[in-house]
Amino acid sequence: MKKVIIILTAAIMVACNPTAKLPGLQTGGDAAFEQADYNKAYTMYTEYINLAKANGVEVSDDMYQKQAQTCAQLDKVDEASAIYNQLLKDDANISLIAEYAQMLQSNAKVDEEIALWTDNAERISDSKLTKLKTERLVFLHSSNENFENVVEAYAAKGDAVVSKEAQLEYIKALEATKKGLAASKACNALLKENPDYTEALEWKAKYYFNKAENRYKYEMDKYNKNKTAAAYAYLRRDLKKVSADFRIARDTFLKLRKQDPSNKTYIKYLKNTYIRLDQNDKAAQLDKLLK
Repeated sequence: MKKVIIILTAAIMVACNPTAKLPGLQTGGDAAFEQADYNKAYTMYTEYINLAKANGVEVSDDMYQKQAQTCAQLDKVDEASAIYNQLLKDDANISLIAEYAQMLQSNAKVDEEIALWTDNAERISDSKLTKLKTERLVFLHSSNENFENVVEAYAAKGDAVVSKEAQLEYIKALEATKKGLAASKACNALLKENPDYTEALEWKAKYYFNKAENRYKYEMDKYNKNKTAAAYAYLRRDLKKVSADFRIARDTFLKLRKQDPSNKTYIKYLKNTYIRLDQNDKAAQLDKLLK
């Protein structure tokens, strides 16, 4: 009889005060989320929010964040985005940008993530968040081949120390925007900190080889059109500069070969570099490895 009375009393209290359900909905939603039952969590959080709003009860940012996280788990990207955008209107919630960006990244929403970071750039002051902003914009713009934007995003990093991968993307963007000298300086700085970083070594080796090869062909073509004594003197002078770049390429490819002796790409580049440096005996030795 006592149990019946208690149940009836609780029912009457809920009927008279609907907000009495709120704690139970929150607890149930949290429990469901912890158990990865996101559909149940979504239902309970939604009921909580709707009930609170209907009865003039303020919904906390924490509750909205939980609902956004639940939406993200259920691929309700638009709904989650709407909640995050609302939360981010308050500067106190700026750290949520990382969580929001992760959801957009997971759903390949490239343009949306670029807009998120760009629109909120001036509001970000935390060093870790600044680093994340810089790296994400560098990779996102790079994936779209917007190399000017990569350079711009990197330049805005301030004192943030970004990953070696982001630095390399910046270097490639400098090269793509015809800032080769700046790119080579940045690559040397990167390799000073990470001397065995294979991808950076590859960039450096190929950059100097291609730079030298293009200049070599240009100078030879110019000379072949005007074979005079003066032109030959200029050719010898210019080819010394070209040889200096070929030697940088050679030394870098030799280092790469120590890391991966059987890599055919390294061997081909190194063989062609030896040919340009008139080291034909070494070129012949490498040619045997390609057969």
